[in-house]
Amino acid sequence: MENSSKALIMAASVLVAIMIIALGVTIFNKAQNAGDTTSLDTTEINMFNQKFERYNNTQLGSQVKSLISFAISNASTNKDDQIKLPTVTLTESGYTGENAKGGTDATSVTGNKDYINTLADMRNVVTSTHPYTVKLDYGESGIIKQININW
Repeated sequence: MENSSKALIMAASVLVAIMIIALGVTIFNKAQNAGDTTSLDTTEINMFNQKFERYNNTQLGSQVKSLISFAISNASTNKDDQIKLPTVTLTESGYTGENAKGGTDATSVTGNKDYINTLADMRNVVTSTHPYTVKLDYGESGIIKQININW
């Protein structure tokens, strides 16, 4: 009886030691990743890309307007994260406006407003009933860096 109680105490102490080691490893890994705030993990990149990928290929202008509206919403949400502000180009006869780009000033209020205003101008030019081709280009990190919209 005395030996079995000593065995239980030893087993419990081994389990506690394993839990302490596992907790230490977890804290170490989180602390190591905390300093790297500029990189996105694969799940976050996939979630970001999926929101735009549903507009890929041929779309009616009404869907292109929705895409541009989503890009405007995305710019408002991610105004401080330039990597999440893809360049948007619209190639259409009669459109002479600038391309919407995040640019080096995208994190400032002025740069973000210019980006949003240019996207709004693009949205106003798109004709709802015409077909457009939407092509997405990806950066080295795998996140969408450019959205090309062609007549």
